[in-house]
Order: sequence, then C-alpha cells, then structure tokens
Amino acid sequence: FGQPTLINNVETLANIPLIINEGAEAYKALGTEQSTGTRLFCLSGSVPRPGVYEVAMGTTLRSLFDVAGGIEADQ
Repeated sequence: FGQPTLINNVETLANIPLIINEGAEAYKALGTEQSTGTRLFCLSGSVPRPGVYEVAMGTTLRSLFDVAGGIEADQ
C-alpha cells in the first residue's frame, strides 16, 4: 500500500481485552514459547457441544475435541 497500514481481523481484536485487563505478560504466558496467546476454533458436526472455542496455542486437536465433549460414538 506504500504507507503504514493497519489490518484488523476478528481474532486479533478478540485478544485485546485479555491484554488490556491482564497485561502482555499474561498473554505471553499462554501457549508455547514460539506461539504465544490463544486461537479461536469453530467446531461443528458430530460433537456434543458445537461452538467457538478459544484455546491456548499449542493445544492438541485431541484436547480441543475433549473441550467440545469428544466425538460422538457413532462417528
């Protein structure tokens, strides 16, 4: 664009309250050393509790599905 540019996406904006309320160090304490903070995931389909989940970076896929109640037995 040739000039300073600010791009805001929903995930970036979702992190602002935690950083303001708890501070940057609290945000950096979440996740892994290489990837700090949290990430939003949308789970739907054959899970007991579909929805949008915010988990720390580095969370395993298995743990993410556990938060949503696992995968339904017939799937």
